[in-house]
Amino acid sequence: MRFSVDKEKTIEALLYIVTRYGEVGRFHALKTLYYADRAHLQRYGRPITGDRYIAMENGPVPSYAYNAVKQQLPEAERVIVAGALSPGNGARHPTYKPHREPDLSFFSRTDLECLEEAFDYCRRRSFGTISDETHDHLAWKKADLNGEMRVEDMLDGASDEIKQEAELFASYGVL
Repeated sequence: MRFSVDKEKTIEALLYIVTRYGEVGRFHALKTLYYADRAHLQRYGRPITGDRYIAMENGPVPSYAYNAVKQQLPEAERVIVAGALSPGNGARHPTYKPHREPDLSFFSRTDLECLEEAFDYCRRRSFGTISDETHDHLAWKKADLNGEMRVEDMLDGASDEIKQEAELFASYGVL
């Protein structure tokens, strides 16, 4: 099962997260997005962004979002990211600040609910706590290091009905 990444929605989701933090490092921004996508997938059968998650050393990382914050995208897409996020003042690690307000028209009520819950959850946790916790998630455990995490494994604990919804959404590419 695979979803198609909605690139514009992913940038808006990152912008939403960065706006909530005010200024945030790459780790917390990307893990907040992971928690939001995972929660939405488990509750409603579809992720918010459709990004592919990679099982990296410090936990799951959304592939497109990671490349976006590192500005490792085609020129046209880098311009979109630069219009949304500005480099922060992080001395040791890259941080990001919002360059504008997020366009909330990209999100459903449930998208915003999960983004907000993920922000509330991650903002209170340290790098180490989040990294350790995500290492216990089935999808991260089952993936090869630096390999793609399976959506089916991210649905661990979801009802059969939600799993069927996810298969349907993925087959139509609906987010």
